[in-house]
Amino acid sequence: MQRRTLDPVLTEIHDLLYQFGVKATIQGYFETSSAVFLAMRRQQEDDPWFSIMDLYREISELYHVELGDIDPRIRRVIRIAWKNRSEYLNRIAGEELQTQPSPRQFIDMLSGYLLERRKKR
Repeated sequence: MQRRTLDPVLTEIHDLLYQFGVKATIQGYFETSSAVFLAMRRQQEDDPWFSIMDLYREISELYHVELGDIDPRIRRVIRIAWKNRSEYLNRIAGEELQTQPSPRQFIDMLSGYLLERRKKR
């Protein structure tokens, strides 16, 4: 039997979500981690102005989820992260956020943070 390993980037994303108190049992966890992964890939391809709807479409196809269900699921993850560790989100954002971020902002912040962290290694 061949053993499959998780992409190291996905492992980093999962670790970061876990630091926010977001566990894999929460609906939206995998959609959010995939969105961050896809955003990182696009940013590495010098496409930082990705469309959030394009990400949602890819995730919809990947998980066989209705397109309209993805945004509320990601917002659920953001609410949990904001409630549990808003100060950590502020640190990642590089500024004090007055309100919880939108899905686009959250995905952009996490993907940018992880890409920067990878460059420093």
